[in-house]
Amino acid sequence: MGPLILLLAWLGSYFFATLVCVIVLLGLHEFYNLADHKGVNAQRLVAFVAGAGICYLMFHGEVQALSVLIVLAVLVILTSELFRSQESPFLNISATIAGLFYVAVPFGCLILIREMGRTSGFKSDFGGKLIILILLCIWICDSAAYIMGSRFGRHKLFARVSPNKTVEGTLFGFLFALLTAYLSQLFFFAELSRTNALVIGGICGSFGQVSDLVESLLKRDAGVKDSSGLIPGHGGILDRFDSEILVAPIVYFYLRIMVF
Repeated sequence: MGPLILLLAWLGSYFFATLVCVIVLLGLHEFYNLADHKGVNAQRLVAFVAGAGICYLMFHGEVQALSVLIVLAVLVILTSELFRSQESPFLNISATIAGLFYVAVPFGCLILIREMGRTSGFKSDFGGKLIILILLCIWICDSAAYIMGSRFGRHKLFARVSPNKTVEGTLFGFLFALLTAYLSQLFFFAELSRTNALVIGGICGSFGQVSDLVESLLKRDAGVKDSSGLIPGHGGILDRFDSEILVAPIVYFYLRIMVF
């Protein structure tokens, strides 16, 4: 799947936006399946419509309309619960809204990043390089943390949440994310300063691993190993793209505030 994802990121436009929208819808489905294990009955249809709308508005850069959509979605969720006659309406409402902010908004930030080059006066491929840089840093970080942690790991990081993760693996993952950012800027992304590339690599290597732990915390609370069995050997969409959940919005705000 990696080459296909990188290709769609490079092509951008509706190709990448559609990919992200599919990830959002599948991610929402998995998130609400996790909630089912806690006896929560989320309003899936409203969330799916709102999630697709969030992707659409982020693609077109309609930030003001996005805030209106989110407010309307919350109002619909609150009102609809009156007519559902389901147990635990407090949890149903909370989980439905949480899904939008845990899945739809963060992944939607990937679309904002991809379109950032075009909206900021840079060449179209600038946003594509940003997405590729982020994905490479995350993937290399995950691989290094797993391989080096398995070999040299001695001290547990968060045994309560993820028993197999080690402090040593986490540090190796962070260092390799920085190395990936450095090499990426050197060989194919000269338009981005080395400092900004290393900051993005640092965000991927740190918050990406924190985001992984957050998803592990939710799965452990739900009593499941994987968010789904969609991808054989890898679990579900949330298992495969868990690091991007925190990384995407943080990188977006960094780029918007510090770079553009």
